[in-house]
Amino acid sequence: MDAPEYLICIECETPCYDFEFKSGEVTDAICSICGNEETDQFLTETQYEELIG
Repeated sequence: MDAPEYLICIECETPCYDFEFKSGEVTDAICSICGNEETDQFLTETQYEELIG
């Protein structure tokens, strides 16, 4: 899987562009709005759309 253009922080639902993505996983990320740094709390656009239905 190629790295996405952005991830969505599920804490504040903001697109985030400051992240590292390796082997289909988020390895490092930070949300500039809420400060979230928990990598399991960031989703790709597709994952987010599946989550919210």
